[in-house]
Amino acid sequence: MSHPMMCTTTMPNMESAKKMAKELVESRFAACVQIMPINSIYRWKGKIEEENEVLLICKAPTYHHEALEKAILERHPYELPEILFFKGVGAYAPYFEWMENCIINKGT
Repeated sequence: MSHPMMCTTTMPNMESAKKMAKELVESRFAACVQIMPINSIYRWKGKIEEENEVLLICKAPTYHHEALEKAILERHPYELPEILFFKGVGAYAPYFEWMENCIINKGT
């Protein structure tokens, strides 16, 4: 049984985030991608870094997570991109049906 899923990743700027989001939706790896600017603080190579980034929240059915991960990795500029998957416990049925139809080439 499939469930709704959200996948997050970050991009270095709005231009690259919009490009990634459009490619993921156009290629049917995600039904929807939300984009928002964020400030990230993290440890990288022994230093504490602080960067303005852009968060992408990609929505797709859980059975599609491997294809979505591969698509993100093929397009991502970071050496070690954040790719986190969150399985939803449920969704509004008509929305989830739309989500699945977008992925399997029936959505409009």
